[in-house]
Amino acid sequence: MSNKADIKELSVAAWRLEKWLDNLNMDRKMAAKSALRGIKKYITACGVEVKDPVGSKFDPGLAVEVVNNEAENVPEEELIIIETLAPYVYQDGKLVQHARVIIGSEVKEAKENNGNIEEK
Repeated sequence: MSNKADIKELSVAAWRLEKWLDNLNMDRKMAAKSALRGIKKYITACGVEVKDPVGSKFDPGLAVEVVNNEAENVPEEELIIIETLAPYVYQDGKLVQHARVIIGSEVKEAKENNGNIEEK
């Protein structure tokens, strides 16, 4: 595997870990967040930026893979990205991974403490 592929995968893993930690109630959360900060510092030093498009207006021209449309009867101009399964990854300003998303009409939000997703 090349360095670019490795850093891209590490970036997505760090993003997923951060999302999971944000919605988890655990005793060692601070230690895990500290380790995550170290990983993110390394990722940033490698010129990688991770962007989560959740909440953005959906546009068919976006660099996203739509996994599901939860509001099929909603006009396209009213659709938003309600959940991100994988974020955009940029390295040195260049898009190296498209986002994988679910679109709909209301952003999903993680329930406090258990990480389950429910609609707002």
